[in-house]
Amino acid sequence: MRNFSTFITIILAFFLFHGCGSTPVFNVKSDPLQADVFYVPKDTGEKKPLGKTPLSMPVEDLKDKMKDINSGEFFTLSIEKEGYVSQTFVIPATQFGSSILELDVKMKLGQIAEEKKKAKEILDGVFLAQKFALSQQFERAQIELDKILVQFPDFSNAMSMRGAIFFAQKKYDESAKWYEKALKADPKMEEVVKILAKIKSIQSGERQPANDKSSPGKK
Repeated sequence: MRNFSTFITIILAFFLFHGCGSTPVFNVKSDPLQADVFYVPKDTGEKKPLGKTPLSMPVEDLKDKMKDINSGEFFTLSIEKEGYVSQTFVIPATQFGSSILELDVKMKLGQIAEEKKKAKEILDGVFLAQKFALSQQFERAQIELDKILVQFPDFSNAMSMRGAIFFAQKKYDESAKWYEKALKADPKMEEVVKILAKIKSIQSGERQPANDKSSPGKK
């Protein structure tokens, strides 16, 4: 049985039901939709499926599924969806009868799903930055990299890409600065070491006197 991260004795808003001859209805909504709703018997703890959200079930049908519940007791519901943190609610059974019960559940992403979401955000941002850089829209590319680095300040690949964009613009000082940051974040980036050496070589050549015969192009 899955471990639940939240266990709430829920205080719901119960609205008095009006209209003779009508049947009270039990409603469960969730964000996102299509979450599984289970009734959890107190004696066995073995979950019994009630359906998927949005769930709308006449109270009498729900009572039939909970024959072990006596008046004045509580019943337990579990709301579950793959990739999200399951939630458990304990609801007083005495609210059944002349009331409509509404349960609106806001589900949170589980750790694995959250990591996948972040990974997708990074990939999307890198792809967009690369697209702008290839079309020489360097400023827009840097904006996309900014977005990534705000959320993930130690993401070395974004730093390296920023260095590459400055390199393409021949802004070697800025390029070296960002390559050095990338290398600090990930010392195993061997390609960055090579590029930094190349930048130093270029800068060294640019600083040589015009009459220095050792300058590139001189014979």
